[in-house]
Amino acid sequence: MNSFSIALKNIKKSRKDYAVYFLTLILGVAIFYMFNSIGGQEAMKSISRSTNDTISLLVTLIEVVSVAVAIVLGLLMVYANNFLIKRRKNEFGLYMLLGMGKKKVSKILVGETCIVGVISLGIGIFLGIFGSQFLSIIIGKMFELDLSGYRFTFSMSALIKTVINFAVMFLAVLIFNTATVSKYKLIDLLNADKKLEKIKIKNRVVSIVIFVLSVAALGYACVRVGFYGSKVTKDEFIACGFIGMISTFTFFWSLAGFIFDVIRKFKKNYSRGLNAFITRQFCKNVNSSSLSMALICLLLFVALVAFSTGFSFRNYINERLGKGATPVDVTVKSQDEKVTDILDRNGYKVDEWAEDYFEIPIYYGDQVTMGTLAGNYLDEAKQMFRLAKWGSPEGVMKVSDYNILERKFGREEVKLEGNQYVIISDFELLNQFSNKAMADNNFVTISGIDYYPAESAAREEFMMLSGIGANLGVVIFPDEVICEENGFTAGAYLLAADYKVKDRADRLEVDDILEDKLGIEIDEDGDVVGSVYMTTKNAVVDTSTGTTVMVVFIVLYIGIVFIMACAAILALRILSDSIDSVKKYEILSRIGVTKHMQRRALFVQVLLNFLLPLLLATLHTYFGALYLKELFRALGFIKVSGGLLFTVIIMVVVYGGYFITTYVNCKHVINLD
Repeated sequence: MNSFSIALKNIKKSRKDYAVYFLTLILGVAIFYMFNSIGGQEAMKSISRSTNDTISLLVTLIEVVSVAVAIVLGLLMVYANNFLIKRRKNEFGLYMLLGMGKKKVSKILVGETCIVGVISLGIGIFLGIFGSQFLSIIIGKMFELDLSGYRFTFSMSALIKTVINFAVMFLAVLIFNTATVSKYKLIDLLNADKKLEKIKIKNRVVSIVIFVLSVAALGYACVRVGFYGSKVTKDEFIACGFIGMISTFTFFWSLAGFIFDVIRKFKKNYSRGLNAFITRQFCKNVNSSSLSMALICLLLFVALVAFSTGFSFRNYINERLGKGATPVDVTVKSQDEKVTDILDRNGYKVDEWAEDYFEIPIYYGDQVTMGTLAGNYLDEAKQMFRLAKWGSPEGVMKVSDYNILERKFGREEVKLEGNQYVIISDFELLNQFSNKAMADNNFVTISGIDYYPAESAAREEFMMLSGIGANLGVVIFPDEVICEENGFTAGAYLLAADYKVKDRADRLEVDDILEDKLGIEIDEDGDVVGSVYMTTKNAVVDTSTGTTVMVVFIVLYIGIVFIMACAAILALRILSDSIDSVKKYEILSRIGVTKHMQRRALFVQVLLNFLLPLLLATLHTYFGALYLKELFRALGFIKVSGGLLFTVIIMVVVYGGYFITTYVNCKHVINLD
């Protein structure tokens, strides 16, 4: 019988042992193909110009992320093969005892690896091709594209990338398998199942000291970054990250040195049922896999942070779009010259395309600046924004003009009594200073008259259409205050209008004509050149949706692969340990322990192994989320907790799915089915 036939029979015979490995490979291939095929999907051919750059960036990011994903999956495959070889040491020893050389055994392993690779690659690509069609439909729905002419799409470039990447991974596995088998001795292979793995006793005092130091260092890094993130320098942030990584590894290493003795102190619970057996098995696992548990913890941390922030960003964008973020079809802001005058001069009068519109002036004067609005908190603001021009004039508007905008946008009108003012701004980071000043009744002096805030905080409202908070601030005063005698002159004009046409394609055409007639130019960096700035409903919706798609897809790609890798490493490690535990469970059966009790003990043991790194990763994530929340406040968005539900769902499906699969396979290995 040739090596290929033996390899094929071995796979059939050991298909349950290959279950986790097969599942991981198939999912890895499918996910890799799906996300790398995004650029060539049917929906992308219908993407509007306003989102084309976003999708191009998404495709580029996915290509970069795919490199990291390939490395993670490659390492995972090597680790998985190590488990499978350990599972079959006795089998390989029997082959050699019957006269088969190491080269022949290596050929069998090569054959098995090739068969597994071809099957998993084929099934994975098949699932990936169909999965990519769903991605295409989802993208089309999110961008409100016409999918009536949708056709089944196959991405040759994604197929080539997937095949090449996984071929390289399998080649690495082949080299590893050959090297591993060549170093084994026959006596070691034959006695593999007779060797008892002993817990390597670490010095208890040293372990406790290192554990305490690890907890202290980890606590310092987490608290420093989580609660004082805005004050942490770049170098200090890197140092805290390094401390956190090292402390995580030493935490698990030192925990293994004394956890058994600690648990054994609780004699009442320790001696109840099979708790003593469960405790010893769990402690053995921690002792033998402390480094892998630390790595799993860190990878889970990355995945959880990615999920929570990514989905929170998605929620923020959707919530903002749902709160009247696009009450009109277009807003245009022009410096010095009226928008209507520019359009008239270029032969495109507003009445030709606008169903309803208004244009209001924005005034500037030296007596109202960003600094005067910060009041007693100016020094604090300067510390945070060192480059901001706090002495520059702030835009001001007449209350009657601004209320025209309020009525058009469907918002509550501003009401001023006597010497009062109101600040309009949806830029949260700047608002914190003006809000403090307004709460302290900070006054603004104009021509010797003091004006006090009519409200206790800035109104978080926008004037220009935008998918994120972009209104840095404008101050509303009584009409009579805004005049040349008080030093105010019109320095900008804001026009808002609805189109006569309602069809999306027609509105996009008007967008293009307006951009041309207004002379708007965009440089290589995507910034507006000139003194006219225009935002449209189409652009806001498309850009917001495109950004959401980009963030969610990258987060899903990284998060699912990382969680899958962590769960697979845990699963394979537990399955490997279950091989060594077969004799122990046989002894339990001989002394009268029922299979129900054994299954319960196995379930608790597997559960503890999955929970331990997850709990510490969740703690890391909490402080990481606090830091990101503070960081993203600069852009005025993201409640990191908003992505909690999506994170929990994905963790239950992926991580929980691997937990159940591991438990079921362990029952099979130990004969507890």
